[in-house]
Amino acid sequence: PLEEMYWAKFDGQTQKLKELQGKAVILDFWATYCPPCIEEIPHLKELQKKYGKENLEIIGLHVGGDEDRPKVPAFSERLKIDYPLATPEDALVSFIFSGDTAIPQTAVFDRKGKMIIKITGFNAEVKKQLDEAVEQAVNSK
Repeated sequence: PLEEMYWAKFDGQTQKLKELQGKAVILDFWATYCPPCIEEIPHLKELQKKYGKENLEIIGLHVGGDEDRPKVPAFSERLKIDYPLATPEDALVSFIFSGDTAIPQTAVFDRKGKMIIKITGFNAEVKKQLDEAVEQAVNSK
């Protein structure tokens, strides 16, 4: 089940979706070589600032593979990413991507861990959908 699926933080600790219940959660699947991913990051940072870590947990899940992985620290520093980055387990990737491998893919979960929306790509329309879904998630009981 989804709430049992996990990711490994870059410091080596693993975390499961169910551990974050009580907060709204954004899982963002991205890579350093993906222009829409890069475009989305400042907006994710704005959402984090707007709602605060006590209400919204954003996890950036790197899916760029072994070749891209070494580039992440410098990339993160350059974009001043202020939310945790991690590597998702294969089951989580398969579940979220279910056949569509385009990135970014951004999944928003309410405080009970129920998925509200999953969006692929990033543009003005996606930004609007994302904002609405996050607001709904944060306001969920």
